[in-house]
Amino acid sequence: MTNATGLTLPISPLTPIVNNKQQLVALSVHFDNAVLANSLQLLHHFKSSDFFDQLSSLSLLLPIDDVIALPADIDTRIAASKIILCIPEASCNSPDAQTKLNYLVSKGVQIVVDDFASQTTLVWDGSSTVCVDCTAGMPISIKPWLASLSKGLHIAKNVNTAAQLQAASDMGFSSFCGDYAFHPAPNNKSGDATARTRLLKLLGLVSRDAESRELEELFKQDTTLSFMLFKMVSSAAFAQTVKVSSFGQAINLLGRRQLQRWLQLLLYARPHDNGGALNPLMLRAAFRASLMEVICQKNGGNRDQQDSAFMVGMFSLLDTLFGSPLAEILLPLNLIDDVLAALLNHEGVMGAQLQLVTQADRITANLDVATLQKIGLDAEMYYDSLTKAYVWVNQVCQDM
Repeated sequence: MTNATGLTLPISPLTPIVNNKQQLVALSVHFDNAVLANSLQLLHHFKSSDFFDQLSSLSLLLPIDDVIALPADIDTRIAASKIILCIPEASCNSPDAQTKLNYLVSKGVQIVVDDFASQTTLVWDGSSTVCVDCTAGMPISIKPWLASLSKGLHIAKNVNTAAQLQAASDMGFSSFCGDYAFHPAPNNKSGDATARTRLLKLLGLVSRDAESRELEELFKQDTTLSFMLFKMVSSAAFAQTVKVSSFGQAINLLGRRQLQRWLQLLLYARPHDNGGALNPLMLRAAFRASLMEVICQKNGGNRDQQDSAFMVGMFSLLDTLFGSPLAEILLPLNLIDDVLAALLNHEGVMGAQLQLVTQADRITANLDVATLQKIGLDAEMYYDSLTKAYVWVNQVCQDM
């Protein structure tokens, strides 16, 4: 599709960059080829929409393949506090490139030196924030650089396993992106069968509109669940000013629809041996759920259909969370056929939406206009949906 500039709006996933607590700190654009025109075109769209207003606490990493080719007035086109230009170190070694880089820095433009590989001296002596590819492991030479460079948004990218995440953290990185959430360590999967059963039973009770006293009894059996219930009622997301004095009051304040959604989220929020950080899968599941709901809403879905779409997104990672077949996990929930078909076989309208949603936050995505059109979206609707989904995810990560 074309936008107001008359140019085709490029399609990209928006991948999350998180801190040590697995909370969002930035989003990153990814193109198969980091063509300058793609990055500038997408930047123009985000500036003309309310992307930066809605996600005001996050930065956006924009890949730039050739710093010399950047327009002379680029500093006037970007919000220096929101945009971080991600420039490969290999393109920073010429005198012309370094002159341009120094000029950009003097104008307040934020720069991350991508694929950083400097050894004893910096390729560009203005390097202050770096990004390192972890695909082939963590280079030992990076540790002293992280200690000596400014405390910026140093990013470990392509962190695709729990072991790589630990190695990057041990090396001194504090920001991470990659697919490690989908590949948890074998001993870090939720093995608490009693807790899982209790949560699934609660979800079953809520879905059949059971009486509050039945819900209260289950909450009282689980200290963590009880704590999370009161915490969510008191969170900024609900902006409650009422002092909560009982389980029944907390349940009523939430309402059944919100309670069901937060119980779904709590499946991923069980404590793990991760130093108090959130389960990395929680962010990804929350993103899928919210994006499914927004897409359903844009396609005219009613409230019940939006709830089903949200559920499909949220439950789509339970097999990874519990290390068990999805069909086995879903059995106690008595889900409707459309939800099961979408989750187990990617069938139906929600199944098609889920296929897109599972790619929208990953650099391995294979997205184009035709992919969007299959589920009733154009490029602008797609980016608006991503924005709304990440707004909710960001709120959730702060509140949990």
